[in-house]
Amino acid sequence: MAPAVYQTFVANTQLIKLDNSQATIGCSNEYLADLNRRRYHQLFKSALDHQSQQTCILEFITSPVISSTSTPSPAPLFDAPTFVPATKTNLHPKYTFANLIVGNSNNFAFAAAQGIVNNPGTIYNPFFIWGGVGVGKTHLMQAVGHELLTKNNQFKIRYFPAETFGNELISALKSKTINQFKDKYRSVDCILVDDIQFIAGKEYIQEEFFHTFNALHLNGKQIILTSDRKPSDISGLADRLVSRFLGGLTVDIQPPDLEMRHAIIRQKFEDRGLTIDSPALSYMAENLTSNIRDIEGKIQEISAKCLSQKISRVTPEIVGLMSSSSSPDVAQATPRHLISVCAKFFDIKTGDLCGPARSKNLVTARHITAYLLLSELKLPLQDVGRLLGGRDHTSIIHARDKIAHDLSTNPQSQELVHRLKAQISSSL
Repeated sequence: MAPAVYQTFVANTQLIKLDNSQATIGCSNEYLADLNRRRYHQLFKSALDHQSQQTCILEFITSPVISSTSTPSPAPLFDAPTFVPATKTNLHPKYTFANLIVGNSNNFAFAAAQGIVNNPGTIYNPFFIWGGVGVGKTHLMQAVGHELLTKNNQFKIRYFPAETFGNELISALKSKTINQFKDKYRSVDCILVDDIQFIAGKEYIQEEFFHTFNALHLNGKQIILTSDRKPSDISGLADRLVSRFLGGLTVDIQPPDLEMRHAIIRQKFEDRGLTIDSPALSYMAENLTSNIRDIEGKIQEISAKCLSQKISRVTPEIVGLMSSSSSPDVAQATPRHLISVCAKFFDIKTGDLCGPARSKNLVTARHITAYLLLSELKLPLQDVGRLLGGRDHTSIIHARDKIAHDLSTNPQSQELVHRLKAQISSSL
């Protein structure tokens, strides 16, 4: 195991009892016990089977761990997150340091994030993270929020996309509740703002954000921002905001390198209760080179296949089959043709599919169409959003992830998408 993984998950465990192949493993807290039970069960079992020369049955429990005086266990890198309701912080429960793979592409940003956790508001403030789609900016930013709450659950944190800030500002002006709006965003200890580039060109929203930024920064509150480009490259962003964003630490995150892709793929399969053979792992890592979201999409697809076949090991045959599963005919369709066939398949008008209506059948059809435009035609997120009525890329990401999850858990969804793909192919 990587040293960071070992320190986080193994150092605070202890073999409490081994009796007739029944092994009881104590973990320092329930969070750690649950993670080891789900993610590292097989590694613990293999080690115990080897040492005891028998087939062990493992039980992970919460128990005080007594360190050996001769070889003291290293302190864990991160404690179990303190529970804080999602409605209070808007943080995603999975976006923690414990779930973050660190490699050459993000190690500097990761180190800076650790510095912020130890000294919020005084070091690297603001902290500006930029990089392409799906490289882990949001994960890293929210992990800082989780860790700050672990250290002090009274710490007031608010995560929000920049677009949400603008929408709520407009609503506050209409409802004459601007003072409540200002208090909401200026009375916190840390703000985590995603996709700050979306306030570019919006003068009044930039004006209000400028004053919010100043109020927080002057009071020593931590500010963390993400964007798809560095501040000086955001067209339409006011110079005074660019200057303030560059006043702290600006770091970029690159797409994961080969070694990091190996680690990500292995962990993602383990999270789903699957193991992957080394040749299959190498094949995927060498061929999935764009970003983490594309890797997750392919893993969802393979997981769905394993679920349908009731198998728990990902072999080279499974990976090879899935890699060629996209029909060449579907890939040759034009975006407009694919949208037209999808509309006909779901018995709705193309204008409705790409329109603003949000009835359940329209939303489902729109999500599947977005998924196919991304997975089959390999269109960029922005292009898919434009084709489907000018939707922003976060909406398209939600649609893709929703369908990918359905395909990994629902055989009916798998069959529906299979039939739709066949219809697209036959219509060419």
